[in-house]
Amino acid sequence: MSIPKIIHHTYKDSNLPKEYLKCKNKMIKLHPDFDYRFYTDNDIDLLIKTDFPEYYIKFNELPRMIMKIDIFRYFLMYKYGGIYADMDYLMLNTFDLLNHNVVLPCNRENTNKLPMRLGNCFFASIPGHPFWKTLIDTLFTMDRTKIEYSLDANIDENISGTGPGFVSEMWKQYIATNINDIHVPRRELFHPVIKSGVKYIDQLKTNGTYGIHLCTGLWRNNKL
Repeated sequence: MSIPKIIHHTYKDSNLPKEYLKCKNKMIKLHPDFDYRFYTDNDIDLLIKTDFPEYYIKFNELPRMIMKIDIFRYFLMYKYGGIYADMDYLMLNTFDLLNHNVVLPCNRENTNKLPMRLGNCFFASIPGHPFWKTLIDTLFTMDRTKIEYSLDANIDENISGTGPGFVSEMWKQYIATNINDIHVPRRELFHPVIKSGVKYIDQLKTNGTYGIHLCTGLWRNNKL
């Protein structure tokens, strides 16, 4: 089985900010043979209610919309597979790692270039992979109502309950018994250092970088 050619994007409604629209159009342009799927907040609620009714009550107990959006992307991978990308993730090259079961890029490395944390703004998977089931099942075992979220992006509470910190911890647990089941590309392929300038972006493209997270942080600004 290979990763299906599906792209998943989510935003609160269809009125995308300019930077999001740019990223959407670039994603579609680089993947003309992929099925593009877009979900609003209403679509998220309906899909969970219809396709995962056993999780619906617990899903709606999550205290912030950004947490629901985080968990929703894991449901998408489990049900459909394909690529998930945040709306502010700018693709630079066509994604061609379809022969893996799960692709979870590293976004922080230690001095030995080993992954310390994984990102959750871009990943890909075959449908039905058990890793995603372990994530969504924490809706029944993990109380997130007491997690405090700061608007400071450098504070781990922003990412621990449902985001990158959570995914990283679940990955560490999963690979303890399934070490070769998840492909973790090195940081520079999906999470290079952010610098401005056309020349820098061109250099990333030439070096084979797949994309870059622009980190607009609109979820913080809107206090989702």
